[in-house]
Amino acid sequence: MNNFSIDIEKYYHELLSLGRQAKAIFCIQYPIYCIHSEISDSTADPLDNLDKVIVDFFKFKPDFSSFQIASIMGTSKNLIEVRLDKLLNDGLLIKEGKKYSLTEEGISVFDTKTKLRFHKQSYDFYIDGITLQPLPKVFYRYYRSKLISEHYSFYRTNPKTSERYEVKPFAPDIVHTPPEKNQISDLIFAVDTEKRDDFAIPNGLQSIDEISFTKMSFQILVSVSKSNNGLEKELIDGHSVYSLGQEMTYYETLKKNVIIFETALKGHIQNLEFKLTIPFQKKDSTDEPRPILTTNLPEIDRYKESVNKCFNFSIEDLLKFLESVFGLKHIDKESLIYEDDTVEINIRKKTLEENPNRQKLISNLIRRRDYRIFTNSLERNVFLFYLYYTTDDPILKELMEFVELIKDYKKFSFADFLKNHSVYKEKIRHFLLLSGEYELLEKYDIKKHMLNVR
Repeated sequence: MNNFSIDIEKYYHELLSLGRQAKAIFCIQYPIYCIHSEISDSTADPLDNLDKVIVDFFKFKPDFSSFQIASIMGTSKNLIEVRLDKLLNDGLLIKEGKKYSLTEEGISVFDTKTKLRFHKQSYDFYIDGITLQPLPKVFYRYYRSKLISEHYSFYRTNPKTSERYEVKPFAPDIVHTPPEKNQISDLIFAVDTEKRDDFAIPNGLQSIDEISFTKMSFQILVSVSKSNNGLEKELIDGHSVYSLGQEMTYYETLKKNVIIFETALKGHIQNLEFKLTIPFQKKDSTDEPRPILTTNLPEIDRYKESVNKCFNFSIEDLLKFLESVFGLKHIDKESLIYEDDTVEINIRKKTLEENPNRQKLISNLIRRRDYRIFTNSLERNVFLFYLYYTTDDPILKELMEFVELIKDYKKFSFADFLKNHSVYKEKIRHFLLLSGEYELLEKYDIKKHMLNVR
């Protein structure tokens, strides 16, 4: 389950402007509670005035029917019956036979006006599943559809076997704190009255009488970036919506709504690392198992000194991973720049020649990076993995310059290009082939080897 809307490139460049290089992004399911409650609330209801008119009818004639009241008022019978049920439920009216009369509470509200009217209603509060603190009102609106309920499931079909199976995405990575009614009530009432609207708490809330709950989770991303001061592991919001009108940077937008979870998660995210797991080979299969990217989150308590670590691989497993996921073959150990906080590849000609998409690889080499998003690995806490490129191969360095130059000449003739860059006269065909520019190569061969018949 993933509806992330993060702009990866925009985020990368904003980190770069802060002097930081993006390394990876983890994904964590954070525990949330939806508290189902029965409350008493003195907040004015727009239909309170209608209720007062209904009460006035019964003062004049206690056995007025809902149909008679509706006919006189020019409204529907159903509406009057709904409001009557509300008045009875709130303890303001009492019905004896066919007659209605005010209770003592009703007299205090409608006649003497010595008491405020309290509405008894059902209300859902959203609270932090660890601290039990009330969540901001954005979780009642925009993020409400992003929460994963413990009761939610859907079905998938195995493409190989056509077998249909049930998927239950609810899998919080941290245990929920057991909810206790008095503690939850105290924390909700601890919010200052003038700030209640910020947390979607009714301004006139008087009491929380009953509660039940549904466990939920919220997918939060953990970004890892490197600066001169080491690694920075921080929460970002994969669901955020960026607007120029907010006068905030994209980086600030990604932080705004999840910063409230940082205190509770700090101990869990600072020692996060990526790991590679090699599955057991199936008995009836000759295919070598591919490495699976996972994390150390399930056993995070065992890791005490991984603050400045992001990757925990063996060289052999990493080489297999780069081949299976990024299509990089013929990478030897000497070409691999691998440290606890860095994975970088020194690309050489042999690797480029063996790559099925030379255009993409040379493009990534020019911009010095590539990444993979693992949308099917969120249950393993994996979201994004960055890979950085460099080269010390003189042929590839020249090829990169060539590819940058032909961008400006794709709409011009080869004669114009070679006139301005004669150094490529004997190399152009080889470089077009090596860079995967097969369309231009075809045009070049047609131009050079076929007669121009008019």
